[in-house]
Amino acid sequence: MADRAEPIRLLTKAAQAMLASDADADQVAQELLRRTDSPISAIKAVADATGMALGDAKRVVHRNPNPQVRKAAENLWDELLDGIRQLQESPDVAHRHSD
Repeated sequence: MADRAEPIRLLTKAAQAMLASDADADQVAQELLRRTDSPISAIKAVADATGMALGDAKRVVHRNPNPQVRKAAENLWDELLDGIRQLQESPDVAHRHSD
């Protein structure tokens, strides 16, 4: 258990230092997500440092994904929408559904 708590403790200290320097919760979440691959650790650290409930900290962390995750999600979404458009425009698909 102590092994799992140490990274959270370090993230919490970083979050507290940022808050003391007038960072807001969103800025803290963004930085913590750069420092860890674990959103759960970031959520716990934001909650511990800010005094937020875990549910509130979860919302803050989840609305601030790191730039690589955000870009990957945007690319996946764009590819999905392109695929849907191609299916809608394909005459073969329309013909198969009318049979």
